[in-house]
Amino acid sequence: MVDRKSAAVALEVVALVGLWELAVSGLHLANPAFVPPPSRVWAAFTTMLADGSLAGHAWFSTQNAVAGFLLAVVTGIGAGLALGTSRLVSDIAGPPFWTAYAMPRIAFQPLLVLWLGFGAAPKILIIFLMAVFPVAINTMDGIRAVDRSLVRAARVYGASRMEVFFKVQLWAALPMILTGVRMGVARAMVGIVVGEFIGGSQGLGYLIFRRSADFDLASALALTLSLVVIANLLMALVSLVRRLVAPWFSESQGVFS
Repeated sequence: MVDRKSAAVALEVVALVGLWELAVSGLHLANPAFVPPPSRVWAAFTTMLADGSLAGHAWFSTQNAVAGFLLAVVTGIGAGLALGTSRLVSDIAGPPFWTAYAMPRIAFQPLLVLWLGFGAAPKILIIFLMAVFPVAINTMDGIRAVDRSLVRAARVYGASRMEVFFKVQLWAALPMILTGVRMGVARAMVGIVVGEFIGGSQGLGYLIFRRSADFDLASALALTLSLVVIANLLMALVSLVRRLVAPWFSESQGVFS
């Protein structure tokens, strides 16, 4: 089943790239200056690899992404567990949590630059803000969705409150927690670009902005597609981890899968 799905995705990508190349280079349905064909995008990507212009910016973005995303995962899981298990915490921290979630976090990036400067700090913070809420919300929903009969059965057999939490609730919520982590990966990629678009002088987002400003759309598109590929690979990795640690969970369960 997995093999057929992977083959279908690969076939779709090949067909899309082929049609794109044919439409631009063969049938001339679009101006290649505005819609560069895949062959030109690939050539731009290999040129950036060869001249070294990609490596330094990619390393800067990677450091920021790892720092911001790990902080988001740790904070999001902790906040989600607290909100999901404690009514008191939910009553006190719930309103400000949902208020912060409703805020347009991207709009805060210019302010973050003014407050924190032009270094890595505002980039890490916007990545954190973009990724933390999917992790927290899925963790909270996962804890709250645990079958109460499992908790009651554990208590009947003499399990303490901590044993119930670590051996029943946490394991039952684990698939949803990892689903939140997977969603956080995609949000973190958005944070990378936004954080480096505004007030940036390094990173892949900055490089996309500069190449677009220079009208080098092939390079800008190559960088954008690279981020898309990286995000999908990381999400696939999280899904693989989920299948390994929670084999009882099916992709068809729940709308967050």
